[in-house]
Amino acid sequence: MSSSLVTTISLFRHGAVEGGACYRGITDDPLSTEGWQQMQQAINTASPNSRDIIISSPLLRCYTFAKDLSQRLNLPLISNSEFQEINFGDWEGKTAEQIDSHALSQFYLDPSNNKPPNGESFILFQARILLAWQQLIERYQGKHILLVSHGGVIRVILANILGLDIAHSFKLKIGYACLSHVECFHSSDSDDFFQLIKHG
Repeated sequence: MSSSLVTTISLFRHGAVEGGACYRGITDDPLSTEGWQQMQQAINTASPNSRDIIISSPLLRCYTFAKDLSQRLNLPLISNSEFQEINFGDWEGKTAEQIDSHALSQFYLDPSNNKPPNGESFILFQARILLAWQQLIERYQGKHILLVSHGGVIRVILANILGLDIAHSFKLKIGYACLSHVECFHSSDSDDFFQLIKHG
């Protein structure tokens, strides 16, 4: 494929969080010691390609590590609230066992029409993420970007790249400190072309 410019984006999910596993969207809990170690290990074993900028969700479980990494690598850091996790509303801070099982299963089967009570619509969440993603690609063409964010955010981005619908996007496992690499090929005579080059 002929292309004059390639943008590389590394999508980096935060590690384990204090308070354990639960539906944690906008709840601003910090990384646990284990979570910090998970992220550090993932970065240490990642591709050695140089990065140009770090973009991070402002939530503590992302931003504290991103800030430390930016200082150690002497890279610019930008906090972008558009890359925050979905707001789970009444489910915030609850485990799956504490949530009505029927409501939870309906959310996963058809998230577009079954939002968490008092939470963010998945359709609006998806639109928010994809607009921010498009703006990121346009602004930093030709750069290597490290985007430190959340499982839901990364899932929406990867599903869009791979052509998956919303429900099927939940088949993508985005574990703690998961690091995925995407390349965007820019061409003057065609639309941008995206490839997922590594995930895990």
